[in-house]
Amino acid sequence: MSAVPVRFGMALGGAMCAAAGAALLDQSLRVRRALADARAAAAVHTAFERRIETAHARVLVLGDSTGAGIGAQAADEAIAGLLARDHPQIEVLNLSRSGARIADVGRQTESLPRSSQPLFDLLLLHVGANDILRARRLAEIDEPAQRMVCTLRPLARRMIWVGPGDLGLAPLFRAPFTWWLSRRTHAAARRFGRLAQHHDIHFVGFHEGPHRAVLAADPRRYFCADGIHPSTEGYRYCYGWLRSAAVLELGGAVRDQATGDTFDSGGDVSQMTRCPTAACSRSEIASPGLLNPA
Repeated sequence: MSAVPVRFGMALGGAMCAAAGAALLDQSLRVRRALADARAAAAVHTAFERRIETAHARVLVLGDSTGAGIGAQAADEAIAGLLARDHPQIEVLNLSRSGARIADVGRQTESLPRSSQPLFDLLLLHVGANDILRARRLAEIDEPAQRMVCTLRPLARRMIWVGPGDLGLAPLFRAPFTWWLSRRTHAAARRFGRLAQHHDIHFVGFHEGPHRAVLAADPRRYFCADGIHPSTEGYRYCYGWLRSAAVLELGGAVRDQATGDTFDSGGDVSQMTRCPTAACSRSEIASPGLLNPA
């Protein structure tokens, strides 16, 4: 056997390993810088809230940095603020925290009073991206996710889980990590969607085809400077879709975005779907089948 092919193969293998190592180092440095930027932004950022004594409806916002509005130029330019802008008579309580994972969300509600009836008309949940990025295996999310929804669902008459977009589109990441993140986002979203359906929660997957096409066409527009959080335009796109799909209907006075005038939408908050169960059974909490079908 000639020594030339062997030496060529060894050289090629060495070059590939060096390239992979360089890509991994570059990606690690990019993520480290982005995390530092995100922590700095969170330290000075205040999530949008609005308290009204005679509110027509009450909205609770929970979750991670996207619930808090990190990446938007102003706090009221993320989804919670845009919703409040369109509905001048609603109260918004925002307990979202940057960096939160699914297992953290239940603790965000510990300050709320206990009640046998829903305390809120709508609950907006923004969570999942940090679990996709940080969980070793997606199966690790299953039990915390079930416990989370069992804690949250009785709190509101309606609940919307605003799923993450395709993380593989975020400018922060480079191939081949983008391919892995896209596959992982889709796999996690399928699990979230199945769980949401079981608990009468509206799951909105912004990772799906039509949304992916829009975000992929101009990622620099829809992601902020850190390369991973939505920009003001990104939040506007998501809110615009939610608004046009009528999943955020709250009834009462609504502000027309074009004219600034308000009008009555004709909706009746009292007729919103109530939580089907006051709490989840132990068997539901323990069962992995909801997220991981046979």
